[in-house]
Amino acid sequence: MIGHKTSEETKKKISKTLTGRKRPPLTKEWKENISKGGLGRKASLETRKRISLAKRGSKNHFWKGGITPLRITIKQSYKYRQWRSDVFTRDGFTCQICRRKGGRLNADHIRSFSLIMADNKIKTLNDALRCEEMWNINNGRTLCEDCHRKTDNFGNKGRIRKSGWIKRLQ
Repeated sequence: MIGHKTSEETKKKISKTLTGRKRPPLTKEWKENISKGGLGRKASLETRKRISLAKRGSKNHFWKGGITPLRITIKQSYKYRQWRSDVFTRDGFTCQICRRKGGRLNADHIRSFSLIMADNKIKTLNDALRCEEMWNINNGRTLCEDCHRKTDNFGNKGRIRKSGWIKRLQ
């Protein structure tokens, strides 16, 4: 029946037959058999491409109108990746707090990324690319993930403290 087109008349007959009909509860055995039935099957490359195309852009459930936050746009730019790489190379791929070498490393702005954006009134990617302070490797340091989480400017902590939100929250 693969590739077979069901006529509208047949669809209506099936629908009429099933209308008002209660489905029996699925037993544990039945559920297991249904689960086993799909094991080992792989969708063809054509099917996977079709599914992928069907979930792109505005059709995806994560779609938020095509607006990427500026901080993410900046962090995806070539200049940011270059700055990050330069900081890692300068520090020898070693955490500057615990001295652990390698692993999951983060390039941390010593003067926080959000403060630099606010003080320099960065509103676009071009503004960020022109900002000298943003790309100064002396304002960067290599940290492992654990040490980075403990810093004052990780996540929103720096912005909260400096703006006085912390006082209002207490």
